[in-house]
Amino acid sequence: MNTFPLTPPLDNRFRLVVAPHAAWQDMLQLAAGLAQQGPLRIFDGGNRTNVYFLARHIRRCTPLVDEYLENIRLARAFTCYQMLHLLNNAPANQQPLLVLDFLATFYDENVSLPEAQRLLTRALREMDRLRRRAPLVVSVRSTAPNLERTILLETLAASADEVINLDLAQLSPTSAPAPEAQRLFPF
Repeated sequence: MNTFPLTPPLDNRFRLVVAPHAAWQDMLQLAAGLAQQGPLRIFDGGNRTNVYFLARHIRRCTPLVDEYLENIRLARAFTCYQMLHLLNNAPANQQPLLVLDFLATFYDENVSLPEAQRLLTRALREMDRLRRRAPLVVSVRSTAPNLERTILLETLAASADEVINLDLAQLSPTSAPAPEAQRLFPF
């Protein structure tokens, strides 16, 4: 089983977590730990945030589940336009921000690649603004849906202060990549 390297507290840096399935469980576990320290924002690009998982993890540490769940502000984006809107309207304060499966909305084939790149550039400016005041952790899947969209992940990785790649080899021996999956980064 892999060991997720991020635990609270975090400093004000932009960390990109590249992993199969965008490290959903690990990111939600990190969210549970951060919620116990204070207010937390979560932007969900893949529409997979499981609040019950968060509550279970918090309950393992404290009986104050409701109090800590109140610290979490969750917003879901179903398009890359909505994701950019969330980032544009997020106040630059000291609340950590987790962005789960960020590129899922940018991989939409109904949005042209040049348009997705334009929106990603604007989103990166907003992320830079936000990470100056608070920790920013962004997760993405380690594979793009097609080779053409790989440029989006490469652009995102080049902008991060730190890239954490949870390699497939670090997962349990029963985990295996799908035959069509391609590794994007050797790190």
